[in-house]
Amino acid sequence: MYDCIIIGGGPAGMTAALYLARKKMKIVMLTDELGGQVAKAAMMENYLGFPKIVGTELIGRFIEHIKSANVESKIAEVEKVEKTGDIFKVITKSETLQAKSIIIASGKTPRPLGVPGEKEFLGKGIGYCVTCDGPLYHEKKVAIVGGGNSALDAALEMEKYAKKVYIINLNDNIQGDEVRVDKIKKSAKVEILNNAKTIEVTGEQFVKGLKYQDLRSNTEKEITLDGVFVEIGWIPATGIVKDLVELNKMGEIVIHKDTNETSVPGIYAAGDVTDVLYKQMIIAAGEGAKASLSAWKFIVSTR
Repeated sequence: MYDCIIIGGGPAGMTAALYLARKKMKIVMLTDELGGQVAKAAMMENYLGFPKIVGTELIGRFIEHIKSANVESKIAEVEKVEKTGDIFKVITKSETLQAKSIIIASGKTPRPLGVPGEKEFLGKGIGYCVTCDGPLYHEKKVAIVGGGNSALDAALEMEKYAKKVYIINLNDNIQGDEVRVDKIKKSAKVEILNNAKTIEVTGEQFVKGLKYQDLRSNTEKEITLDGVFVEIGWIPATGIVKDLVELNKMGEIVIHKDTNETSVPGIYAAGDVTDVLYKQMIIAAGEGAKASLSAWKFIVSTR
């Protein structure tokens, strides 16, 4: 029996685990991968104390920190969270764990395009992680589907490897931080296709092209490609508690803004999986601290 089970291994989950470990709580952190979205970030420039640091390096420091606090962690895929009386059960593919409280910090998963060819060519030219797969496309042509900061970051990362990078943007103009937009517009390798709706990814054994509808001329066009990266947003990873806690219309966990408690006493949530307004790493870490302090108060009140 654990005092608390933390689900998620990104900044929110690791911060929560650190705080509870320092309070000598019996805890375990469950995650399918340590680091979350930050581990896939090419370069971080907005985390206080680190003017520039690669995402994997920053997460490496986080991991060292929680290890120094003797945080128990397991690589596990959580399937469901249940409540029986005052006890919570966390069901994974390999075991069922019990705890007095839960912190959900499971983050978000990439939003799929939902077009023909996406599933067929997954891992064969279709990807959702430029940091993971970008080097495979050295001197090749790729497309980034999306028009926000994540798409701009992906395009800037692929600029290092690819000979040509297209940004396939559904809207009139790309949206994002001015610094990123300026870098994109100055790049000789990046071409922006605005008002372009992706309708199919084509190929044989591997991706060979992308079809899109030009919304201005209402015509179908196709470009020849070696790879496509999808950067159109994220979906809250709330399936494990969708029948247990209150979610908003976007599928995010609704929390009390002061305590991070969900609609179920004893379950707390932090980070991008929640309905907090701003989705930033430094905010996720702070929310993890809030959730853990609230969980600690709950735990000691039930002893």
